[in-house]
Order: sequence, then structure tokens, then C-alpha cells
Amino acid sequence: MTGKILGFDTTSNTGTISGDDGKRYNFSKESWKEKHAPQKDAKVDFDMDDNSKAIDIYQIKDVAAANNDMVMGLLSLGITFFFGFIGTFVSRLILSKQPIEQTIMPTLIHFIATIAVLVPVLGWFIYLIATVYYMVQNYKLVISEPALENKYA
Repeated sequence: MTGKILGFDTTSNTGTISGDDGKRYNFSKESWKEKHAPQKDAKVDFDMDDNSKAIDIYQIKDVAAANNDMVMGLLSLGITFFFGFIGTFVSRLILSKQPIEQTIMPTLIHFIATIAVLVPVLGWFIYLIATVYYMVQNYKLVISEPALENKYA
């Protein structure tokens, strides 16, 4: 059967799925077969046990959303390359939808690396390494699921 996740409580490790048949099915973390945690509104395929509880739950991959993530990731690479630390700010805040608190520190670090470009040769090298690093990190953030942990990378 297929359906979508209505919600998942990480404290009790339980959640609810709305089946395509209009019924609701409870499930526990042990029934979730994916590596990442269940996300609200994720489409899933599942079986039911004798008590009408969802078991063997797998997320249904949305090809259109994956393609959109790839385009947004490539956009993030380009913005970061051409606009430097401003691209880092835009990629993290707007494209990956990180909170402003998690966006400021990487942007400041990339800004400091940008100032290093004023130092001949060594500064250029530092700037190049920092920009490539943030291009890769921003790309990873945009194409992955929203992170709940505090990252300053």
C-alpha cells in the first residue's frame, strides 16, 4: 500500500501514515527501512501487520524532486563561484533554507578568505581553496534533506 507520512515524533520514535485508502496507520522507527529519519509529507510504500500497523516502510523516491534538487545544487555551485561569500549566503539561506543563525558563520569565514585575496599569491591560493570548499559544501546542503543539526562547515 502507498501513502504519505503525516508526522513523526523523534522523542517517542512513532509516527502516522495516511494511506491512499483514506485510513491512518501508526508506525514505529523499527518499521522504517531507510537510512534517514522519516520526514513529514514523504511518500511511502508499506505493508500492514495483523493490527493494522504499518510495517516494512520504504520511501518512494520522487524523480522530479531529485532532478529539481540537482538543478538547485548546480545553481548553488554557480552562485558561489561567481559571487563568492555572497553566493555562500544566498545558497545557504535561500536555496538550502538554513536558518540565519547557521548561515552567518560560514558566510563570515568565506568573507575572511575573500579578504585574503589582497595578499599576492598566497592569498589567491587561500581564496581559491576556500571558494572551492564552499562551492562543494553549499552544493551538498542544497541537494540533501534539510539538516537539523548545527553546522558551520
